[in-house]
Amino acid sequence: MSAASFPARVTVASLAALALLTSCSTSPADQARTAERQYLAIGDSYAAGYRPALDGGEAENTTDGFAWKVAEKTGLGLVNVSCSGITTVAFVEGDPCDEDLRAPGALAPVKGSEAAVALDHLDRHADDVELVTVVLGANDLRACSFDAAWRRCVAETMPRVTRALDSLLSGLRERLGPDVPIVGLTYPDIWLGAPVRQPKSAEARRVAQASVEAFRTAVNPALRRTYAAHGATFVDVTDAFGAYLPADRTIRTSKFGTIPVRAARVCAETYACSLGDAHPTPEGHQRIADLVLESLEGQ
Repeated sequence: MSAASFPARVTVASLAALALLTSCSTSPADQARTAERQYLAIGDSYAAGYRPALDGGEAENTTDGFAWKVAEKTGLGLVNVSCSGITTVAFVEGDPCDEDLRAPGALAPVKGSEAAVALDHLDRHADDVELVTVVLGANDLRACSFDAAWRRCVAETMPRVTRALDSLLSGLRERLGPDVPIVGLTYPDIWLGAPVRQPKSAEARRVAQASVEAFRTAVNPALRRTYAAHGATFVDVTDAFGAYLPADRTIRTSKFGTIPVRAARVCAETYACSLGDAHPTPEGHQRIADLVLESLEGQ
């Protein structure tokens, strides 16, 4: 389905559901869960809309995340199963997420893991779900610092990630069938912000280069293969944010001066350069939402 026909196909049903639901006292989250056409967003802090502490406010999960933007554009009711800080392994095999780490309006926990929450919902509403996004994997790699041993750490970690992801995707496909789009996402390379924050540091430049190599040669190929095995579309957000451009190509920016082009989008659309934080700004979330919508063209 095309990006244009995707929302058009659900407009009549969405408007009818909205007319019915606005006469009720249920919350927007409850309305989404009972909507005739749903979008299931699965993942970590990216899916939860996490925002770091800004302007004296507290860090929190917000509705600025890409999932809300995709839901608005498609007209689908958003059903969110996400948890800030969660690993792929914990999502599939661990305990339910703490309430304060859940996305706004996220589904309540059930017995078992966060994956159990998502699959339990599909056991009851699979026929209503028309789109799924999954963004998991970055937190599993937090122990892998980009020192001389990063290749070994990534090589040891990614099989655990892909096994857990394979289990999750198998459960999703079993309930959804072959035709519902599942879009798997990776991440911007936020380590490219290190040389921007420390322009005189040779170590920061080395970390940036090692991170690009890790995404390009190990992390993203493993994720791509796993999603492909389940008929899911993989979106290389790392590439879309410019990480694979040559390190010596530079651009002049008003905020950070002259920086590598491959860092420019990371600096502009995440908090990596301004705060040293890994999460997207609202503009970055919009960029990721656009990538999801573009991936649906022709489906």
